[in-house]
Amino acid sequence: MTNRRIRQHLQVSSAFVITDTPDGIQAWFDANIKPLADRAGTLEKALEAAEATPKTIKVRADGSGEFKTITDAVKSIPTGNKERVIVDIGPGTYTEKVTIERDKPFITFLGPPDKATLAFGGTAAEYGTVYSATLQNTAPRPDGKRAGAQAVAFRIGGNMAAFYNVKMLGFQDTLCDDKGFHFFKDCYIEGTVDFIFGSGKSIYLQTEIRVLADAEQTVITAQARETEAQDVGYCFVHCSITGTGTGALLGRAWMPMPRVVFAYTSMAEVINPEGWSSNNHPEREAQVFFGEYKNTGPGAAPAGRVKYAKQLTEEEVKPFLSLGFIKATTVSADDATPIPDTPDGIQAWFDANVKPLADRAGTLEKALEAAEATPKTIKVRQDGSGEFKTITDAVKSIPKGNKERVIVDIGPGIYPEKVTIEVDKPFITFLGPPEKATLAFGGTAAEYGTVYSATLQVDSDFFVASNLIIQNTAPRPEGTRAGQQAVALTIGGTMAAFYNVKMLGFQDTLCDYKGFHFFKDCYIEGTVDFIFGRGKSIYLQTEIRVLADQDQTIVTAQARETETQDVGFSFVHCSITGKGTGAFLGRAWMPMPRVVFAYTSMVEVINPEGWSNNHHPEREAKVFFGEYKNTGPGAAPAERVKFAKQLTEEEVKPFLSLGFIKGTSWLLPPPKA
Repeated sequence: MTNRRIRQHLQVSSAFVITDTPDGIQAWFDANIKPLADRAGTLEKALEAAEATPKTIKVRADGSGEFKTITDAVKSIPTGNKERVIVDIGPGTYTEKVTIERDKPFITFLGPPDKATLAFGGTAAEYGTVYSATLQNTAPRPDGKRAGAQAVAFRIGGNMAAFYNVKMLGFQDTLCDDKGFHFFKDCYIEGTVDFIFGSGKSIYLQTEIRVLADAEQTVITAQARETEAQDVGYCFVHCSITGTGTGALLGRAWMPMPRVVFAYTSMAEVINPEGWSSNNHPEREAQVFFGEYKNTGPGAAPAGRVKYAKQLTEEEVKPFLSLGFIKATTVSADDATPIPDTPDGIQAWFDANVKPLADRAGTLEKALEAAEATPKTIKVRQDGSGEFKTITDAVKSIPKGNKERVIVDIGPGIYPEKVTIEVDKPFITFLGPPEKATLAFGGTAAEYGTVYSATLQVDSDFFVASNLIIQNTAPRPEGTRAGQQAVALTIGGTMAAFYNVKMLGFQDTLCDYKGFHFFKDCYIEGTVDFIFGRGKSIYLQTEIRVLADQDQTIVTAQARETETQDVGFSFVHCSITGKGTGAFLGRAWMPMPRVVFAYTSMVEVINPEGWSNNHHPEREAKVFFGEYKNTGPGAAPAERVKFAKQLTEEEVKPFLSLGFIKGTSWLLPPPKA
């Protein structure tokens, strides 16, 4: 694994790292996870409000509580619940299959010191793998001869969930750590095959992992990260791996890019000396992130480990050893405030929610806050009056591993350059003059590959651009030769913002490749798929100019491939202009695109059908093509395809706030000269 790949996994912690000795863990926990009384103004607003008015309901099997079953207690909690409800569960075994639906947040299950048991025998054959969950699944151990015998004890699909002193008992697929940020402490999880699986992002602290390894194949984790853009993974810290039998693997490459780390963990001889498996996919060996750090015991010996696993350094393991890994202490005070429904309220909304650095102490990503505290400006002037004559030379002067905001102040003019900002150069701002500077180049896919044909390619995080024109000057594709598409901007770093930027091209103008992005007061023009990729982005008050005088014209080709990929494009208070007719808002280039247009004006350039299944009718049930209160002749819903949806106020809400891009932990106002 290259150093560059390791760097791509590093993220700045939002708290101190977990201590390297077990006897310091409780002090670390007490210092970093303080009670509500000490946390005013630092928690998610909705959580802080819910915790202020807690309510307790009792479940007792003998009838001495309000309810005899956990199921009935959960049913009594209203949908849209806004207060902490503690379900106090008495001793005993509750033979139930309990589901807490997504519209019932802020629920706590509290058992007695000797634990209550929730048991059920559902299997994948009967319910589907994910939906077979209980806390003890009493279904028999799979014998490997029948499909659907796996049986989940517990599935967590909600975000920001914590588990203390919980036992999860089963065999195959015991715990479905499905999605979201999770914290497990002093727990016990046992199983045989893939018994901790899913695409969550979770810390397991002081948890016993009990392996029942007396069958042919035994694997602890099947972490489901599929792409580089997915910020998910499992971290096991100060855990103990115990069990029976031999040959168990710490994890396998069930999906292409799993991310799993074991640190300070004791491992019995139950672990296979090789440690990890490529799952018979040798091509995945270069993509996995299987890491170990200062583990102990006979199962932890590094000598026999597979080559694609890594013994991590202190610096490499650091991001996995703090609450920053699960954003447990990051403040997101205004992430839920929706963009207003009228344009004249947008600036006030922006000013209230995207405050300057002076007002954001303790609320931003730690590395960003440190970088912004010591900004540096370097000037680019074609006439030689700045430090550099070219943007390329200015970028080259910025050191790798840069830790301070560097504002590249670009003077007026046209810069005929192809500029790349590499992944190890974060915190760069391109600031043009009020009349804009132009960065122009004519790279094509045939010469560089589509993504890398960009006039400006940004692979680093925390990039900002303001007052620029970014143009790919390659000629318009005539559709008869491959490789004619030509990108103006590729943004592959996360937490990037663009203010008053023009992107000019034809096919594939903007590659919104991956990460969280924010575009405001921008202009993007093109012909086919001219906003494409798998980023998660908000486009606010941006003009989308369609050049639609050819056979096929499509605005977006959003590249979401699976349900677990939390990506998509949201266009709010934008205007779609252009010439010609028959342009589509988007097509199902990949199986599950997610695109929303809200409060957007659309001229007649838009095809009345609105959207295309890309000649894949089987994708119609999987796409998320949504519209909300759009206007103009191109917005009429009457002839829209059936697989697109006119959204309700509730359905559109997640796409109308900075929460969509987790913006209040990184988004700052546009820079000033």
